[in-house]
Amino acid sequence: MNQRVVDAVLETAEEEFLANNKDATTFAAELALFASALTTVGDFLATVSAAIALRQIYIDQIQEQKDQQEQETQMKDIQDQLNALKKEIKALRGK
Repeated sequence: MNQRVVDAVLETAEEEFLANNKDATTFAAELALFASALTTVGDFLATVSAAIALRQIYIDQIQEQKDQQEQETQMKDIQDQLNALKKEIKALRGK
């Protein structure tokens, strides 16, 4: 985490502590709760990011398979055309 963000959070927490005149134990517990909440949000964002990346991998794999099938179909069509041309050439030579 950016050091300035950490410093700002700590400064805000200290100001709150001084303003509310809480005891150190309560303040530490509240700060720990706040830190835990930030960590949870960070973990959630990391999980969402991983899910998006995984989804994109699946989409890319499916597109790659479609492209490969299309290429195989085109190659088969070309092969069929070559076979037809060979037959025509043989037929023309036979005449």
